[in-house]
Amino acid sequence: MEQLRLWAVAERSPLYQWVFAILAIVIAVGSRAYLDHALPPGFPYLTLFPAVILTGYFAGTRAGIAVAVVCGIAAWYLFLEPVNSFALTPPSILALVFYMFIVTTDLVLIHAMRYALSTLEVEKDRSDTLAQANKTMFHELQHRVSNNLQVVSSLLKMQRRNVADESARAALDVASARLQVVASIQRQLHNPKRQTTDMGQLMRDVLPEVVSSSALSDRVVLDFDVEPVIVTGDQATPLALIIVELVSNAVEHAAASHRMTHLHLTMRSRGPEAIIIVQDDGDGLPADFVPEKSRSLGLRVALQFTEQLGGKLVFETVNGARVTLTIPLERSAPH
Repeated sequence: MEQLRLWAVAERSPLYQWVFAILAIVIAVGSRAYLDHALPPGFPYLTLFPAVILTGYFAGTRAGIAVAVVCGIAAWYLFLEPVNSFALTPPSILALVFYMFIVTTDLVLIHAMRYALSTLEVEKDRSDTLAQANKTMFHELQHRVSNNLQVVSSLLKMQRRNVADESARAALDVASARLQVVASIQRQLHNPKRQTTDMGQLMRDVLPEVVSSSALSDRVVLDFDVEPVIVTGDQATPLALIIVELVSNAVEHAAASHRMTHLHLTMRSRGPEAIIIVQDDGDGLPADFVPEKSRSLGLRVALQFTEQLGGKLVFETVNGARVTLTIPLERSAPH
């Protein structure tokens, strides 16, 4: 069907049109003359109608009109009584009127169809051009957003040099690191055609950068045990930020024990839910730890995004600190 559509809207040279028309006339009239003795009376246009229709479709309206006129004259002379004559009788007049009505209707409909297909093709090309322009603009916007985040992060680092208070310096370090993470996620999720994201692969790309940006990165070993967890574009960014905050928090507290710390990320997709576990082999959580009362900005961010996604965070001390995140997967994301 697609090839037939392309044939209908293709531009044809005058040579092609007239060669096609001449061949159609010769084949139609010749085959009708060959079948003349085999056909009962009353079928003077049996092979002529298809010739007009095919010519109008494949060679254009002008060629179709030429075939209709020449074939009509040939039928009038060769196949209408009295044969081999242009004499007009009431039956021959009726037959010619019928012929003109049919071929005119066919050619008008074919011309209208070709015009509609040509218009559709123009609109399709225009839509493709606009889509490509939108894609380019989207890429440029995302690129600029990512670059701007990096610039702000660099400005915070520069400002840090002028701050003497250690807590303020630490806050600027954390803010700068978060901006770098958001910029990295922005680069990963910049494709406008991407309706879903594999969080397992995204975390493999992002988390090593998160760990390496920490001052304690030389004492942290990051392991992955992740399955493909497919989430929608709306879920991807908040979920990525939750995981980044949990890993950053684990790096900050577990590695502070002044020994090598193994940090393990597990991701599973289980039916309508995704399960993400961040596990370290440090000293575990304080006995009086209450997530909702924590003064850690990162942890508050994680809790807020978890609530936004309709998920649940569970903090445990099991061979170190373990945080289990469970979120529902939206139906539009293939599992």
